[in-house]
Amino acid sequence: MTIFEILTYFSIFIGLYFAIFIFSTFFENRKKIHLKDDKQYDFPLVSLVVPCYNEELNIAKTIQSILNLDYPSDKLDIIVIDDGSNDQTYQKAKEFELEDNRVRVFKKENGGKYTALNLGISKAKANFVATVDADSYLHTLSLRKMMLYFADSSIKATISTVVVDRPKNILEGVQYVEYLMGGFLRKVFSFVGGINVVPGPLAVFRKEVFEKLGAFRRAYQTEDLEIALRMQRANYKIAHAIDAIVYTNGCKTFKELFYQRLRWRQGLIFNFIDYKDLLNLKKHGNLAFLMINSIVGIFLSVVIFLFVAYQTISLIIRQIHFLFLIRWDTLTFSLPKLSWITLNTTPVALLSLVAIICCLIYILLSKIYTLNQEMKYTNIAFYILLFPILNAVWWISTFWSTLIRKEVIWK
Repeated sequence: MTIFEILTYFSIFIGLYFAIFIFSTFFENRKKIHLKDDKQYDFPLVSLVVPCYNEELNIAKTIQSILNLDYPSDKLDIIVIDDGSNDQTYQKAKEFELEDNRVRVFKKENGGKYTALNLGISKAKANFVATVDADSYLHTLSLRKMMLYFADSSIKATISTVVVDRPKNILEGVQYVEYLMGGFLRKVFSFVGGINVVPGPLAVFRKEVFEKLGAFRRAYQTEDLEIALRMQRANYKIAHAIDAIVYTNGCKTFKELFYQRLRWRQGLIFNFIDYKDLLNLKKHGNLAFLMINSIVGIFLSVVIFLFVAYQTISLIIRQIHFLFLIRWDTLTFSLPKLSWITLNTTPVALLSLVAIICCLIYILLSKIYTLNQEMKYTNIAFYILLFPILNAVWWISTFWSTLIRKEVIWK
């Protein structure tokens, strides 16, 4: 066997083992995917904290989406924290405060998102605190669906499903599929206590989480990851309302997406190091398994990408060298022939096909259980073709940036 075949077999084994874990957990809990709306439930007061920095183009739509929520109007306490913006963000938010007494707007010196969140939490009137990104827009039923989970007193936080708002190009389409599939996987993880991030666009916490565990931390610019790991260390339960949708703007350019993912992955590395005790399988079980699986998956994706890139470059160099030998006689030159029958009868190809089918099932289940009707097949195709490459490139760049201690600048 070649090195490539060994790596491929091992990667497929890990992927299929993970898929079996996901599918068995899903089928075991499929009747609990959605909570039924209880019309008699006494929905509590919720303080929604919206930190913002230079969001004059988005803040009005975000606040309006909160005001439009299908939730008792007298149970909304909206807190907007302007983190030292130098545009018209504060003025646009202030207009809502003048028109609606449920909205309160505060301005502070720029200190980072986590400081704005902490200021907002300190001003919260409610025992439940929701964090909302200033470039995100809440579905009218999202908060209602999330609050139902708090009928269980053991639930300390509930997260939503983040969806890219109206993808307009291939890059946003890839993110659209990625976010939806991530929503399905997090729902499955929630059944086994395996959620390791509380996404910023929309999450709801019991206020006691911050009173007992402390405020948000800078956490390498990934405070939503760190707070989830801190909660897991304290054995706090985190639920996921898969049908509670929040729309966010996708990254429109490769550069924007690159730096976003660089920041996320650096934060993942450093937070995993800080919370390495959570990798103890004996003590943290499923959470540790999922964290270790992600680490192994990262390593394999990078190694296979580098190996395939090396083989491809070597092949191109050999072909160019051959062209020089034959003095660019294109009649003599021919590209390597691929046999369709051979491609479909090798064990690696067959197992790879099974892995792709598993990925398609993830996507299909994501579409069904997020009640999403807008997923395009072209986006799915581009996701399968491009995401493995993009993911490996992001991780290679992250390792390099981490090695030279270069931190991503993000406001």
